[in-house]
Amino acid sequence: MKILIVDKDLPFAMRLTNELISIGHTSNIYSNCKQAYDASLNISHDLIIINIDYIGDESSIFVESFNKIQSIPIIVTSQNGELETKIYHLKAGAVDYVVKPVDFEEFIARVKLQLRKIHHQSAPTSKLVFDDLIIHLSKNCVERNGKLINLTKQEFATLLYLARRKGELVTREELFENVWGNSNLNSSNLINVAIRRLRRKLDEGHDRKFLHTVHGIGYIAEYRD
Repeated sequence: MKILIVDKDLPFAMRLTNELISIGHTSNIYSNCKQAYDASLNISHDLIIINIDYIGDESSIFVESFNKIQSIPIIVTSQNGELETKIYHLKAGAVDYVVKPVDFEEFIARVKLQLRKIHHQSAPTSKLVFDDLIIHLSKNCVERNGKLINLTKQEFATLLYLARRKGELVTREELFENVWGNSNLNSSNLINVAIRRLRRKLDEGHDRKFLHTVHGIGYIAEYRD
């Protein structure tokens, strides 16, 4: 299995990589969240191990937002052992929180536990199905009525976020903050154009539409005749 490691502490990341290799797993190391996010859209990973410093830092925000658009489990590492910080990130979606310095034998045991869970659960969570629309999570691809639809990584992430919130109104602010990584809406027309392009790829030629605009507010993903 492949693990995504996000940590500025290169010696720790390299030691962790070597430990993972010894048990038959590979990893990619990134020192910043932007690179890690882009990699997560282009490369299939089974587990993320990310270091945070405090609530609200770049890595902390990554944990919150990433969990809303993808189902990859996240283990948080940190030198911050405050109970409030631990609880915050576990509620945000992390499956485990390990305080540094780590005991690598114990830490690898925790990693193995999560990988075993992934192995047993991978089949039912490998795709999202909405009638004739199928989103393949492991392959980052989409098909409708048996036909493969080519999406950019940004379009795929946008569709996945909306699909996971099926039937709910998602505002432009939410998409900018949680998918696009930007809460500045001065260029709000940009997201309108992107959604229009995504809708054309998904819904054009079909009587039942999946993506809908609530004018002036945001978008809803659900089938309507």
